[in-house]
Amino acid sequence: MIDYLNLKNSYVAAIQMGLALNASIEEAKRGNDLLHKFCEKCIESSNYSEIDKQNMKHELERIKETLSQEIDRYYHNA
Repeated sequence: MIDYLNLKNSYVAAIQMGLALNASIEEAKRGNDLLHKFCEKCIESSNYSEIDKQNMKHELERIKETLSQEIDRYYHNA
């Protein structure tokens, strides 16, 4: 069973680390998409209930959008 909180925090930390290491905007956006899909797959293959899985995926979608906005702000302010 995956630890959802750890998965979610690792997703956010990976994107923020990419920004800190000066990844290009294209790399950051691709990374966000890739990590979001990876997290969804991890949730889908977990033993959580279907309702919990849907709630987690919904939260991940909000996180993806927030990270996308953070990426855009980072590169437009740089």
